[in-house]
Amino acid sequence: MTDYPTTPCGSCKKPVIWTVTANGKRLPVDATPTSDGTVALTAAGNQVRSRVVEVKFRFGRRDLHKAHFSSCPQANTWRRR
Repeated sequence: MTDYPTTPCGSCKKPVIWTVTANGKRLPVDATPTSDGTVALTAAGNQVRSRVVEVKFRFGRRDLHKAHFSSCPQANTWRRR
């Protein structure tokens, strides 16, 4: 499934990988890559870094993940306003 550490989502209990974006924000992503994923992961020391891949570079990639906010049924309860 993944080489990155996972934790269960606080709502739906699906496995997520906690990442850090280029802006230093924490972003949960689904543990399993998907064909319609948009997020690339890299290991950086003891952190997992994430970045959104431009559309023109996504074709045919099978290593991209989805932000968990787009797949979690209870995502709105966790969003900061």
